[in-house]
Amino acid sequence: MNTAQDKFEIFELMNNYILSIDSHNNEEFADNFTVDGIYDSPWGVAEGRQAIISNIAYWHSSGITAGKRHFVGSVRILELNAETANVQSNYWIAEAANTPAIVATGEYTDLVKKVNGQWKIAHRKQVVDASFKMN
Repeated sequence: MNTAQDKFEIFELMNNYILSIDSHNNEEFADNFTVDGIYDSPWGVAEGRQAIISNIAYWHSSGITAGKRHFVGSVRILELNAETANVQSNYWIAEAANTPAIVATGEYTDLVKKVNGQWKIAHRKQVVDASFKMN
């Protein structure tokens, strides 16, 4: 195990996840997860690749991601083994189409796994801070 390389790849996974939301490429978004990955968000649980694709497609079509830019904040690797890691990170979302503003903040707790030499999210738990108000 190359710890420095693994940490770098995990940080890249966290960045790719965030960038894939703004690309509106649902397949690319799902590629951040294992095939049987679980995405547990305040809006429901998506289990497996197709459910994750359907989930992000719904968000894009509903307009919740329109005009927004997503940013990963701090990333902390809590535990790292040869094939798994526990990761904690935070994020913020900015309004980019109209008046610039931060519209939401929150955190992720992840179990990531190395699959065929690549780190993927096996289970993501998303928490949105209480200041976020849905319309």
